[in-house]
Amino acid sequence: MEINRNTIIKDLIETHPETLAVFKKYNLVIAGGVRGPNEPIAFFAKAHEVNYDILVQELNEAIAKGGGEPVEIPALEEDKVYERFVKTAIILTLTVGVTFGAAVLSYVAVKLDFNSIYYALIQAHGHAQLFGWVGLCIMGFALYIIPRVKNTELKHRNLVSTCYGFIIVGLVLRIILQSTPISALRFLLLTSAFLEMISVCLFAFIILRTIFASKEKVGIFDKFFQAGIIWLLISIGINCGMIIYLYKHGTYEIPKFVFSPFVHLYLFGFVFMFIFAINVRTVFAFLDIKPVREKAVNITFWVLNASVPIYFVAHLFAHRSTVALRVTQGIVFLIAFALISFIYGLRIFERSTKELQDVVMDRSYAKTIRTAYLWLIVTMVILVIIPFLGQDSDIQRRFHGSLNHAVTVGFITMMIIGYASKMIPTFKGIDMYSLKLSNLTFILLNTGCFLRVFSQILVGINEKPLFYAVMGSSGWFEVAAIGIFGYNLWKTMNTTQEVKSPVAGRLTEVTKDTKVFDIVEQYPETLQIFLDFGFSQMANPVMRKTMGRVASVEMATKMHNVDIEKFLHTLNDKISSKK
Repeated sequence: MEINRNTIIKDLIETHPETLAVFKKYNLVIAGGVRGPNEPIAFFAKAHEVNYDILVQELNEAIAKGGGEPVEIPALEEDKVYERFVKTAIILTLTVGVTFGAAVLSYVAVKLDFNSIYYALIQAHGHAQLFGWVGLCIMGFALYIIPRVKNTELKHRNLVSTCYGFIIVGLVLRIILQSTPISALRFLLLTSAFLEMISVCLFAFIILRTIFASKEKVGIFDKFFQAGIIWLLISIGINCGMIIYLYKHGTYEIPKFVFSPFVHLYLFGFVFMFIFAINVRTVFAFLDIKPVREKAVNITFWVLNASVPIYFVAHLFAHRSTVALRVTQGIVFLIAFALISFIYGLRIFERSTKELQDVVMDRSYAKTIRTAYLWLIVTMVILVIIPFLGQDSDIQRRFHGSLNHAVTVGFITMMIIGYASKMIPTFKGIDMYSLKLSNLTFILLNTGCFLRVFSQILVGINEKPLFYAVMGSSGWFEVAAIGIFGYNLWKTMNTTQEVKSPVAGRLTEVTKDTKVFDIVEQYPETLQIFLDFGFSQMANPVMRKTMGRVASVEMATKMHNVDIEKFLHTLNDKISSKK
């Protein structure tokens, strides 16, 4: 098998199992299924910062040696450590998360009153979204990704099941009991907090031990991971304190002046640190852009980590101290500066370097990642407007709600969906189950988020029933989006890989999975059909031998917006006439 920049790793491994030893050396193959990822070697080398030419040279040497001396083939098993975390996160958000939130929002729209909902229910829903949807997704992805980016094995893997079990039981107890007036079961609310704390401590121990066990050089992203762990531990400690307060005072609602800044500490601390760490490590390859500007990224790290605790503490006392209030109004500009610095440093909106221009692969996830940063910009704009609104006024509360939605759905959920759509197929060594469903998720989620964020702002400015109605409908767009995404991702995770056997003999029928190269190689007369349908690259024999070997008919027609049924019919008619 001739190795080129578009050679798919799992295809190479199937044809030449002896190359596993080389991939094992670079710790690459374990980042995708049992046979390696369904990605071109050129992309994979850039993503893992491996010299492409050296890698190919060693692969060719392994192939040449494969027929002579026996080669030890590493035993590999698919790593599913992330699956139950992600699947549980999907279940939680489609029940007590986004679905419950949409129902509440519709009720508010009917009543034309944000105060018509029992606030303890809102807090329980918020906890389900923060620790259930966002937290479980990040934990699951971190347990899989961090060992790969640090080129080491996950330490204390035997503790992962305990970590998962404790967080799930804790979440269920918290969601049910915070808003349920059953005094005989109130002690279980304390149990929920301690179970969540134990789970988070186990997760932090596993991740930190994995990071510190690595012999890789320390990267700029390492400190983001470590800071994220610290903020997660601080967040779970505050969460435990809030639950003790509820139990001790026999109440069901955490004071808003505590709960609101806690949410922001969790988001801007733990969640942002982990997202930024992964972005710094992967975005340059995923979007084929230049490496990050390290100085700007470092500024973000220090300014954001200094601002978050000040923001939290000042908010605790802002309702009774003018000085604290002024601090909260001023610190948001530092946070906004830190986020702008990160966007600049990440180069997220810069043009492609074209380094991977010749590489054929699905890049539909790119628009989701970039759109997430557009929502982060919207978040920053709302953040710096809020201090100029009347303190604790209705309009300020509406803007504050829009801010929370822009950051949690627009930025964080969009980022989770974008990365899951790229990483999980890579983890499995397959393609995403349905690209059409991915695109539909993108449209629906952005529609719902846009309607929610801006209609809630309009409600704050002018409480017209129309604005309430638009706001009330927005949540159901998001429910549909997350439901479709969950189905698409679940089907992808449940796909069982089967080793493909080489097709013997001559092609008798072209299907959507047939490689372009095989068609033209066996039936040269079909080349004119490709050219007639607009595949001008096929006129270049080099392109036919490189891209053509990895591009299926389905992939090629999608890239050129060609009707696949008509194209297949024309090709098969030509082949039939030659039999």
